[in-house]
Amino acid sequence: MKTIVPILLLIVGCLQLSAQKNDELMKASLAGDLTSVKSLVEGGADAKYIDANGNTPLGVAYFSPEITEYLIGKGADTNAGNFPSLVSASRYYSVDVMKLLLKAGADPNKPGVLKIDQAAPIRKLLEDEKAKGKKGNKNMVKAYEDMLAKMPPGNTMSFYPLQWALSMTNCKECVDLLLNAGAKTDVKSAITGGNAVHELVNSWQPISQRATGIQANIPYFEKAGMGIPNWYKNMNIYTYGSFDDMLKPLLAKGADLEYLDNNKRTPLKSAVYQPKVNAEVVMSLIAHGADVKATGMTNDPTEFQKETANAEKIKVKFDFPHEGRNGNGAGYSANMDLVNPKPKKVALISYYLYDPGKGKVTGGASSASVSASVWRTPDAIAQTQIDGFYNSSIGALKASFKENGIDLLTPNEFLDTDEKADFYFSFSQESAKKEKTSITKARTAGGFMGETAIATVSTLKISPSDGGYRQFFIANEGDDESQLLNFQSGIFSANRKLTSSLGFELAKGLGVDAVVVVYICTRKPKQNKDDFGVNSVVTMMLGPNPGRSETSDPEAKNLGQFYCGTRTYYSSPSIFKEADGIFGQYEGMANVLKAHAAKMCKYVNGKEKDEDN
Repeated sequence: MKTIVPILLLIVGCLQLSAQKNDELMKASLAGDLTSVKSLVEGGADAKYIDANGNTPLGVAYFSPEITEYLIGKGADTNAGNFPSLVSASRYYSVDVMKLLLKAGADPNKPGVLKIDQAAPIRKLLEDEKAKGKKGNKNMVKAYEDMLAKMPPGNTMSFYPLQWALSMTNCKECVDLLLNAGAKTDVKSAITGGNAVHELVNSWQPISQRATGIQANIPYFEKAGMGIPNWYKNMNIYTYGSFDDMLKPLLAKGADLEYLDNNKRTPLKSAVYQPKVNAEVVMSLIAHGADVKATGMTNDPTEFQKETANAEKIKVKFDFPHEGRNGNGAGYSANMDLVNPKPKKVALISYYLYDPGKGKVTGGASSASVSASVWRTPDAIAQTQIDGFYNSSIGALKASFKENGIDLLTPNEFLDTDEKADFYFSFSQESAKKEKTSITKARTAGGFMGETAIATVSTLKISPSDGGYRQFFIANEGDDESQLLNFQSGIFSANRKLTSSLGFELAKGLGVDAVVVVYICTRKPKQNKDDFGVNSVVTMMLGPNPGRSETSDPEAKNLGQFYCGTRTYYSSPSIFKEADGIFGQYEGMANVLKAHAAKMCKYVNGKEKDEDN
C-alpha cells in the first residue's frame, strides 16, 4: 500500500502537468505564438488535444498559417472538436489557413456545433418571478414551470464553414475555396431555415460597415488573448468582392434562388423585407432571375426609368451665377478663360439625396377649422435610395469626367493621407446664406377666435453608406416643389463666403484643382402613398478664383468661385419608386450624371458657352 500511494500521486502529478501544458498550448496557439507552440509540443503537449468546450489548438489558430502547418505536421486532426478548424478559419478571412486545412483533408461540410440551452430564458423568468415573494404572480410561476417541464434541457445548433464565410465575413475568396472543395449550398440555417443564398442576403453589409466592424473587433479579440496579425489589421475590405461576385458562384454550384426559409420567404422576398433594404442585393437577385411575383410586388418600368433610358434626350441646363463670368476676379463665377491650366484633378466632396419636404393645409378664412401637415422621405428609405442612385451612377460619372480630360476623385482617392482626412472631416464650411433645415405649414381658421394649425418637419440630407462624403450646403430647394425660375439666372444661394470656403480653402487643403458637389432633390409627392420622385439633379464645380490671390485679396473675400453648375429639372417629380414597386429604379441616374459631366467639362474646358443654354 505504501508503494502504491506514491505511484498514484506521481501519475496524478503527471496528468496535471500534461493538462497544464495542453492549456498553455491552447493559449499559445490562440495568441499566434509559434515559438511557444513548438516548445510546448516538443515538451509533451498534445497537438491533438480537445478541451472541455470542444476546442483544439488547431481550431484556435485562426490567423496563423505557420502554426496551422506545424500542428498538422504533428498529427492534429483538421476535423476534430465541436468547432473544426475550417469552421473557425472561415469566420476570420483566413484564406491561407483555409487552404492548408483543405489540403490536409478538412471536410467543407462538417459543421461546428454550438450548445444552446433553450430553457435558460424561461428559467430566468421563473427565478425572477419567485424572487418577488408574495408580490409574485403565482399563475405566471405555474406557467413557467409547465413550460420548463415540456422543454428539453438543452439543444445544439450547427454552423457550416460556408455559412460562416457568408454571414461572418462576406469574403468571396473564402466562399470560392469552400465551394470548389465541395461545400453544399442547400444546408439549412439553424436560425432562419434558409439556404446559402438566404445566408448571404440576410448578412450582407455595406463595405464601410464591415470595415468599421473589423477595426472595432480588434481590441476585443486582443483582450481575449488572440494574436491579431498585421494583414488582418490592415485588410482592404474593398477587395473582397461585391454581393454579385458572391452570388454568382453560389448559383453556379446549384444554390436554389427560390428556396423557402422558415417564414416561407424566397431570398428576394427576404431581401425586400429587411429593415433597411439594400439596392445592391435586390437588383443582383433580380438580374439573376429571382421571381419578383413571389414578393407580391411589381418591377414595372417607372416614369424615371423611361425618361432617363436615352442619355441623349436628358435635358441639362447651366445653373450658376452670371456675375463674374466675363470679369477679372469679381462676382461669384470664374472667368474660365483666365483659368490656366484647366482643372485636371477635382474632388467629389459631396454626393447626397436632398428632400426639402412637402406639405399641405386645408381650411382658412371661411372655414371654422383648419389642418396642416408636412412630410418627407423617411431616413431609412432615403438611405436605401441614395445607395441605389450612387451605386448605379458613380462609375458613369467618373468615366464621363475622364473622357473630357478630368480625373474625378472620390474620398477614398483624394484622402490619401491622414492629414487630408483630418482636414476634410473637420472642415467647417462657411456661408453667408442660411441653410433651410425644416419646412413649416401653418393655417389659421376664420372667425375672431379661429384656431391655428402648424406642422413642421426637418429637411433631409443623406449620403451613401459607403464613400465618406460630407453634405456641404450649396442651395436651398423650394418648399413643396423645386422652382426652375429660382435657378435660371444663377443659383440663388450664391455668396462669396460659400465659394471661397469650398472653392479655395477646401480645394487647397485637399490638393486638388477644384471640388464638385452632386445632390439629387427628391420628393414624396403624396403623404399617404409611398411613391418617390426625382425633382431635380444638381452638379456644381467650385475652384480658386483665377483673378484673385491671398496677396491681392488679403481679406479673403473672393478667393473661390463657381466654375460651372448644371441642373436637370422635372416640373413634377419623376417617379423612380412606386408604392407597389419592389424597389426603386436607379439606373437612369448614370445617364443623367453622365450628361451633367459632359456639359460641365465642355464649359470648363472652353468648348461650350453658357449662352448655348
